[in-house]
Amino acid sequence: MRTVRRTGKARSWEVAVLGLGVDLPGAPDVRALWRLLISGTDAVGPARPWTGLAWAGHIAPPGLSIAADCGIPYGDAVRMDPQQLALLRVVRAALADAGLLASIAGTRTAVYIGQSANDAWDAHEGRHALDLRDYTGCHQRGLTASRVSHALDLRGPAVTVDSAQASSLVAVHHAMRALRTGDADVAVAGGVNLLSADHASKMLESAGVLSASGRCKFGDSAADGFVRAEGAGAVVLRPLSDALAEGNLVQAVLLGSAVSNDGSAKESLIHPSADGQAAAMRWAYADARVDPAAVDYVEAHGTGTRVDVAELTALSAVLGRRNRRCLVGSVKTNIGHAEAAAGIAGLAKAVLCLRERIVPASLHHTRPHEDVDWDRVPLVVPREPTPLPRRAGPPIVAVNGQSLSSTNAHLVLTALRRKRV
Repeated sequence: MRTVRRTGKARSWEVAVLGLGVDLPGAPDVRALWRLLISGTDAVGPARPWTGLAWAGHIAPPGLSIAADCGIPYGDAVRMDPQQLALLRVVRAALADAGLLASIAGTRTAVYIGQSANDAWDAHEGRHALDLRDYTGCHQRGLTASRVSHALDLRGPAVTVDSAQASSLVAVHHAMRALRTGDADVAVAGGVNLLSADHASKMLESAGVLSASGRCKFGDSAADGFVRAEGAGAVVLRPLSDALAEGNLVQAVLLGSAVSNDGSAKESLIHPSADGQAAAMRWAYADARVDPAAVDYVEAHGTGTRVDVAELTALSAVLGRRNRRCLVGSVKTNIGHAEAAAGIAGLAKAVLCLRERIVPASLHHTRPHEDVDWDRVPLVVPREPTPLPRRAGPPIVAVNGQSLSSTNAHLVLTALRRKRV
């Protein structure tokens, strides 16, 4: 990869998505993800015994072959948090998809990775006498992003982001900022979540937020909670001007993003806030220089909990009254809630929707939640694959995220406008 020469001029505000890599329930790669989405498949199934769950969305254990591919010694690999192995696989897939895997070593490439859970450490203890390899490979999740940088010889910033369920979207936000400021020439952003122990599951079960029916029913009156899921995903980003100058294939264009916190103006730290989410949305559209009324589809956080009402209320307030509908759906209805990797799963779906010009059905939506004013925008949850509207410019889609940490994130993206020939 040729490094674009710095000219002292401000870089392109827009950021190109060059590559995608995913490993999600029922979808070990990007092609499989689109097949799962467009067929309306629910990949949630019986949970593995050690999770303490009845239902979950699982991926195949990552195995050790990826460690060998990355030059990681066997003795280190068996002591690593398997989340690092799952992450390395999707990052390599994303770089290969971008056509950069063979040329990325030694470049000023940033890595921002969302990771929240660290229950592999609890499962890890007691297996053998602990040493420094356990501390660096499993205990310290701050080293997750650096694991990628070390394995691939990437020289830009390497930061593990933990903002709970919003982690991977916040990671993408920081990656975009690093590209805009010139802290990196290319950025890898993503997230990972594996279910390696039962501690968190027991707490969530006691809090009553898990679905007894084993289904995420976004926006539905029968929603009874979320289903935990595993997953890993990554995107490769580059300033749009640099990508076009280099002739890179641009899969989508990130126009803007924002992150907010709810602050103290709500019942408690972990309660959802429509106002806090609306702030992130407004700031993101301002950053993207996009009129919210132009949005065609929003990939929602969409858990099937009380968060849905706050999220949809915020969308109604920000998108404004208009005659044209806005589609809104959630990949969690297909795969469950991948927590720290949920946002990157939603972003991958949004990119595929732009590429295919179709929004897949959002599952388990039969009776819209009565506490949402569906007619104000109007918001529409698609129950079958629905084409994005055809208009003068490319469609505008957004990805929304929220978390127990009171952090909200919102991304705005579009397709590359093609020149007429």
